[in-house]
Amino acid sequence: MIHNVTLALTLLLGSHLAAAPTPPAQPAHGPGGADYAHARVVERAPIPGARGYRLFTPADPVPAVAPVVVFCHGWGALDPHHYQAWIDHLVRRGWIVVWPNYQDSLLTRGTEFLPNAIAGVRAAFAELARGDVRADRSRVAILGHSAGGVLAAEIAAVAAREGLPAFRAVMPVEPGDGSQDGRRRVTVPHGDLSPLPAETLLLVVVGADDHRAYQNLGLGFYDAAVRVPPANKNVIELVSDDHGRPPLLANHAAPSATRDGDATHPRLALFGDFAHAGVVDALDWYGTWKLFDALADCAFYRRDCASALGGGPAQTFLGVWSDGVPVKPMRVLR
Repeated sequence: MIHNVTLALTLLLGSHLAAAPTPPAQPAHGPGGADYAHARVVERAPIPGARGYRLFTPADPVPAVAPVVVFCHGWGALDPHHYQAWIDHLVRRGWIVVWPNYQDSLLTRGTEFLPNAIAGVRAAFAELARGDVRADRSRVAILGHSAGGVLAAEIAAVAAREGLPAFRAVMPVEPGDGSQDGRRRVTVPHGDLSPLPAETLLLVVVGADDHRAYQNLGLGFYDAAVRVPPANKNVIELVSDDHGRPPLLANHAAPSATRDGDATHPRLALFGDFAHAGVVDALDWYGTWKLFDALADCAFYRRDCASALGGGPAQTFLGVWSDGVPVKPMRVLR
């Protein structure tokens, strides 16, 4: 009798799991979509050291000139592998990606991040001026994750002072300064964001289940960008959804995206903030990728602005599960 009941429960549970809805696939077109203009990504020979950089450029076909995205990695994520799928997406859309190293080890001090990154970005632009794909200095954007999110905002704020091109779109993702809900010592300092020009498009993205960074810092960035009018800035929150399998997890690792889309090492996955690290899913295609694509396109070409800012359904939409149920939309915090 017990055996029969156990078998019945096993079959019932198995059929339930088999029937679980699957997450949305990458859209074919539009921001976050797969309608790529270029078939291949070329990585130039990296320049090592904390003041070095990496360059990724489009190929097949090779453009003569292209917009530039500066991509600031999270603390300790020294290898682009952690974000390679996102980098590939940006480059295949037709953008040059500049990756400032800003650290050469985990021992690099937080106070050195900004000058290191500025040196790397400046050197990368000098290299692009000599290369076969030249930078369109009138169309430059910046994004960053975690400590890199703090850094992205800082670089954009001091660009004019440092002789860098103006960053027309700025997207800090889950910006983190080493504190957790204010309970720990700040290890990544962040400076004055008031110099950000009024025409900057600023979008701060936070995660509802991110316990390594916290939304107060993102909200603080919104408030600190005093010259940027409300129409040009937003704070938006990614939301987890376990309606289907695999679930969508809006934790600190959500922006990581490896080229093979595989999850991180199982031991890291034991920490909730790193579960599903590296996985590419709807939180990328309809979340961070869509948001940044639209933000940059709005800044550069005045298109897809409703998907970038404003808090409307085009911005907050995260796709539809395979059973037709919409994924929980992003929340607008500012």
